[in-house]
Amino acid sequence: MSHSNGSAAAAEEVPVRPASSAALRGVRVVEAGRGIAVSYAAKLLRDQGASVVKVDDDDPLRRWSAASPDEPLTGDGPLWSFLQLGKTIVTQTPAEADIVLTSAGWDGRAPVVVHVTPFGLDGPLAGRVANEFTLQAWCGLMSACGTKDSPPLPMGAGPGEWATGATAALAALAGRRAGGATVDVAALEVMAVCLNNYPTLYREFTGNVAALSRSGDWPSVVRCKDGWVGLCIFTAQQWADFAVMIDRPDLAEDERCTSMGARSRNRAFVEANVGPRLAGHTAAEIVELGGLFRVPVALIGNGEPLFDMEHPRERGVFLGNPAGFRQPRSPVLHHGRPGHDDHAGPAAATQRTTRPLEGVRVVDLTAFWAGPYATHLLAALGAEVVKVESPTRPDGMRFATVKSPAEPDWMEFGPTFHGTNPGKRSVTVDLATEDGRARFLRLVATADVVVENFTPRVMDGLGLGYDELRRVKPDLVMLRQPGFGLDGPWANHAAFAQTMEQTTGIAWLTGLPDGEPLVRSTIDPITGLHGAFAVLTALERRAATGQGELVEVPMLEVALNIAAEPIVTWSATGYRMDRQGARGPGAVPQGVYRCAGEEQWAALAVETDEQWQALARLTGWGADLATRAERRARHDEIDERLAAWFADRDRDATAELILNAGVPAAPVWDQMLQDELPQLVARHFYQPLEHPIAGTVRHPGIGMHSQQLDLTLRGPAPTLGQHTEEVLRDA
Repeated sequence: MSHSNGSAAAAEEVPVRPASSAALRGVRVVEAGRGIAVSYAAKLLRDQGASVVKVDDDDPLRRWSAASPDEPLTGDGPLWSFLQLGKTIVTQTPAEADIVLTSAGWDGRAPVVVHVTPFGLDGPLAGRVANEFTLQAWCGLMSACGTKDSPPLPMGAGPGEWATGATAALAALAGRRAGGATVDVAALEVMAVCLNNYPTLYREFTGNVAALSRSGDWPSVVRCKDGWVGLCIFTAQQWADFAVMIDRPDLAEDERCTSMGARSRNRAFVEANVGPRLAGHTAAEIVELGGLFRVPVALIGNGEPLFDMEHPRERGVFLGNPAGFRQPRSPVLHHGRPGHDDHAGPAAATQRTTRPLEGVRVVDLTAFWAGPYATHLLAALGAEVVKVESPTRPDGMRFATVKSPAEPDWMEFGPTFHGTNPGKRSVTVDLATEDGRARFLRLVATADVVVENFTPRVMDGLGLGYDELRRVKPDLVMLRQPGFGLDGPWANHAAFAQTMEQTTGIAWLTGLPDGEPLVRSTIDPITGLHGAFAVLTALERRAATGQGELVEVPMLEVALNIAAEPIVTWSATGYRMDRQGARGPGAVPQGVYRCAGEEQWAALAVETDEQWQALARLTGWGADLATRAERRARHDEIDERLAAWFADRDRDATAELILNAGVPAAPVWDQMLQDELPQLVARHFYQPLEHPIAGTVRHPGIGMHSQQLDLTLRGPAPTLGQHTEEVLRDA
């Protein structure tokens, strides 16, 4: 951890204004709960024009700062000020609202009520205490996060809470569009999908039940001349381009390097051949080369240097907060036609239906993970999603398959492709030809929404930008999800989730204090969540004005919101948050402890003095460490004693014992066995679907449950071009 006498970011003159659109103007929201997830859900709605009333029931977040974790503030903390900007703070709960977001129950009246809890409203873990740290253990993330020499580690910046908040905001608009609903959002279920890359689908397709290695991908975050630089080399073509970029074309065809798995198995060889090539260059030089060679390369950010990076500065990504610091703007950017935002009031809720997007047609041009997850959510909410792929260059996730290209139908066994595309229809169209573009435009003319996630040059180069599409469908909503945004110096740089975690400081907070920053690739599905939310806001606006619009959701700006705490903490206080392994500022002790048996670990995070006293009664020692400051000062000693206490104990029984005492704890669940977690089994989280080639495929849910909404998936992922004839014959 590092300190500064102050922050230039806080002192610089910046416009003080909340980012807002009018999409939800007139919608009344009550935020009646505690924690980041509920507050972020309400913030997303507020940033789209809703009026939000926050009921402050002495929320501990208000007096919290990571810069002084053991000393409650006398004023509002920076994270609180970021989350509550533009809301009205009250002490008495309003009796009525259009939407209620709650983590503690609701007694008033509202057409839409979204309950946001750790485990959901039913099941064996319902009502149990949990936090981000223990939920990362429960969901399986920790089992594959870390290094080969480390215990399981958490992912920094707490992405699960922010993903849960985005899900709650999406659930609120889905319930509103359906004419009213009560929705149960479970953080565990959101994190099971968004913090893992479909491990149980991988197991089903391969029969491999072995736990995934914590060795991580390499090269990922690598030493260079002036510090660290981030790489994301995913495809064989990217590796070939990278090999040329570092002047080692001989590595392009070396079987020890040509796949992510091979590079992981041969890490020592790759390090010895790649490391020296990067060590003589600065991070800025390597990033510039990456842009030229279209290899995803990133500066390694944290709260400190982000404000000085060229691209976010030129795009105006950071806004001023009245409390005197800078913060990321909303990641949902509306490009509505001038003069059409000033409608008189909110759109009327759609007539009651169990499928909120029934009758909405979405043309899906997306590839890989972020875009397809956005359209997957739209399909789960009832939209008809038509997935458009090139017959020669289909969705790249079809190539991330567990089958050899020598096997028949090898492209139909990609776990991530299956996970993000159930219920869609696939058509093949070659947009590089005049006939293909004409067929595509006829399809757009029948659509309500078009979604794409290429770099900006792709659609514009094809002559299929929003203005061209609007000529055939004037009220069209178009969602664009570029990595870095539609403009700016990095606009056409290649980017994946790893790139965003590296740039924004999420990777900086993940890993051992003296080790390299680590990536986990969670920003893809979290960007997809924000994209689906953006589409629903644009459909609300269209219902009120009759106007379509272009909506932009850059991956970078989603990641900046997920990394909001280290960003606003640095800007407000000059305190830089750094990676601490399994420890963190909020809970003391916090750690992962080895239990009896091979690779058996338990996670523990003590947030309050009362919880510590409850744990002390179980262990028989430590009652004298009455305050968090005392425990932090002796954290090493506490870890040693807890390690000895856990060492010969059964993992699950010990976690249950601690939970029964009211202390947050969890087994570090093997992500490959996620579908055996009793809480997920009890809530029927997995839905089996019959695929014509892959057979029975069990798909995870989307983190929402509702008796009023039908959220079942309508079918398996499509085979390539499966529905071309039936869809295009009418287009």
